[in-house]
Amino acid sequence: MEDNLITFLGRFHPLIVHLPIGFLFMAGLLQLFSIKNKKFDINPAIAFTLLWGTIASIGSVAIGWLLSLQGDYNPNTLFWHKWLGVFVTILSFFGWLLKTNRFKLNKKVFSWTLIFILVLISVSGHLGGSLTHGDSYLTHYAPNFIKLISGTKSQDKTINFKTIPEDSISVFQDIIQPILNDKCVSCHNSNKKEGGLLLTNYKELIDGSKNGLVINTKKPLESEFLNRVTLPKEHKKFMPPRGTPLTFGEIQIIEWWMKKGADSLIKFSEEKELDKNIIRILQRDFNLDFNEKSFYEKVKVDELSTKSISSLEKNNFEVDFMGENSNMISVIYKGDSISEENIKALETAKEQITWLKVKNCNLNDSHLKSISQLKNLTRLNIHSNKITDEGLKALKVLKNVEIINLYNTYITDEGLKDLTELKTLKNLYVWKTKVTSSKIEALSKTHPQLNIISESK
Repeated sequence: MEDNLITFLGRFHPLIVHLPIGFLFMAGLLQLFSIKNKKFDINPAIAFTLLWGTIASIGSVAIGWLLSLQGDYNPNTLFWHKWLGVFVTILSFFGWLLKTNRFKLNKKVFSWTLIFILVLISVSGHLGGSLTHGDSYLTHYAPNFIKLISGTKSQDKTINFKTIPEDSISVFQDIIQPILNDKCVSCHNSNKKEGGLLLTNYKELIDGSKNGLVINTKKPLESEFLNRVTLPKEHKKFMPPRGTPLTFGEIQIIEWWMKKGADSLIKFSEEKELDKNIIRILQRDFNLDFNEKSFYEKVKVDELSTKSISSLEKNNFEVDFMGENSNMISVIYKGDSISEENIKALETAKEQITWLKVKNCNLNDSHLKSISQLKNLTRLNIHSNKITDEGLKALKVLKNVEIINLYNTYITDEGLKDLTELKTLKNLYVWKTKVTSSKIEALSKTHPQLNIISESK
């Protein structure tokens, strides 16, 4: 009962503390007015405001002391906030003694005393705000030059995902910690550790509060953290008690993270099959797309120069970009017969070419050496050409190729040995070749991931 009464009275401190501030600042304004308008004697009014400023300060200090007994505040910041408040009270009383001529000193002493009071009020007020809302409460939204002067570090609530690859995004550091910074840290920081819980870093979140752990990886919805943020808003334990609550999407991400073990280093990209609901939330709220992508959508290459495009077009190649935000290209040969000079032109875009079609144009085994330079090739269509098993050996270096069309070529069972070494290969077209059905049947058993399309299919 006694503890509850102390807590009850202590929480009036933020309300009462504004009373002495008003009186003392009014005393400062009246003093300024008296200096500029000496024909008016307002010294009694200044003394009156200082007296009531002193009385209100005593009440504020007493109630503030009761509030400090609750703990969970940064001891160093609390120390200076508390004693600066005491000094303000003492100086206010001293100023009243001076103004009522109980102490007869030089008039400048009173002016400097009043200035000192106002400075101490400002500093103490800032420390009080830091205790309640965190160190950067006053400067969080300040212009950069003010942050620079005050030595405040900028702390973005969200990360600029455009500056980093999606594969590098960490669930906790890049998604969850910014959520905590935005919604929770004002009450759970190094200055105000509400409930003994600090949420400014991973370790303290895992350590929990003075009442125990706040996350539960086995049953996330039973965790203290998710329990508090999903209570009805009118509930006295609902978190956060002030400001904007966590969105449904933010809660879903935190729940998913707990289910995955609440690891500090886990990334969305490491999940073989990401929950569709999580994918929707990431797309909607963070503009992140973790839907499964093909190789050419993920690889980053430089933009193809105008000179290279011109060179390809002069050599009868039609160039088409794979997407608005992609530098990868699809290339089709439009001529009836291809030369060594034509095929060499492909090497000027060896990083950007991902789809290549060179069909029915007298392509031969020697030409495949240039095609083997296209390290980001994912689809290759060379049907109806004089390609043999010997030429296919050059294609073994294409580590990213997924589809090869060898329809109507001269390859045999022997040539397939080299192609089956390609781990990324998914579809292989061998219709109207010398590849036997028995070989295809055998490969289907040893390479179930490879789909071989032939006459028998």
